Amino acid sequence: MKYIYILLSSATLLVSCVTEEKPKEWVFQKTIKIDGVNPIGITNANGELWLSDGDHNRLVQIDDKGKILKQIDSLDRPMHIDSNHDLLYVPQYGNDKVEVFYPKTRTAIVLEGFEREEIKTKKNDSLDAPSSIAILHNEIAITDFYNNRILYNNGKEWISFGKEGNAKGYFYYPTDVQLTDSLIWVADAYNNRIQVFNKKGEFVKMMGHEYKMNAATGLFVAKNEVFITDFENNRVLVFDHEGILKQELKEGISKATDVLIKDDMLHIINYRAGELVLYDLQEKKE
Repeated sequence: MKYIYILLSSATLLVSCVTEEKPKEWVFQKTIKIDGVNPIGITNANGELWLSDGDHNRLVQIDDKGKILKQIDSLDRPMHIDSNHDLLYVPQYGNDKVEVFYPKTRTAIVLEGFEREEIKTKKNDSLDAPSSIAILHNEIAITDFYNNRILYNNGKEWISFGKEGNAKGYFYYPTDVQLTDSLIWVADAYNNRIQVFNKKGEFVKMMGHEYKMNAATGLFVAKNEVFITDFENNRVLVFDHEGILKQELKEGISKATDVLIKDDMLHIINYRAGELVLYDLQEKKE
């Protein structure tokens, strides 16, 4: 009987060793040149990769080799874009509009009256250089760059929160936003940090401020990680959801503005160089 117990214990130990997940890290794979494009924002629309090319006032869809497949012209400096199925949501810094693009039509989102994709808020309210938009189910969030605030709609009504400053809950030119189930994540670019709020606009936490970032321009919130593009320092910082730094990515990165995960690959866009940089997740080397 004692011998059986020893065998069972050994088998249990062996199984636990086999199933124990080893630490992983993001590893540089390659850089893809995108000729003639200075990308600012990136989104995955039903498996199609779209970039905002603010310097050329357009959106472009690219393939996995960086070739332009489609484009949407006549915009006015599109910024950090988002998508919902096959719809593209485009904030335009130059004309203070947000537009949604259906497969065959182009419809402006306006700030009065709520009907389908339209936005409702207080009358006579207006955007001043919208720099990003986030969509989650029927929720919408917009960073209002020069007004130093966030507009958020829960599907029924709008709230506005934030003003210029560096205290908690204040902004100094917010540039990107993402919605998760219970939180609103904001890239507070020139306060060099990420701020996190609940769906009432109440401050929850911040991260990244202690790592001497210089222009936190873009963010992407994954299941277990938060990615922040540190524009002037030519790097992407990877945190857990509590703000603990996990990794600093620098290889191939130069003036990065945005990031996302698609097909288990980390996609980072270099603005000035016109590049898409790919990383994948591998077991961490000892």
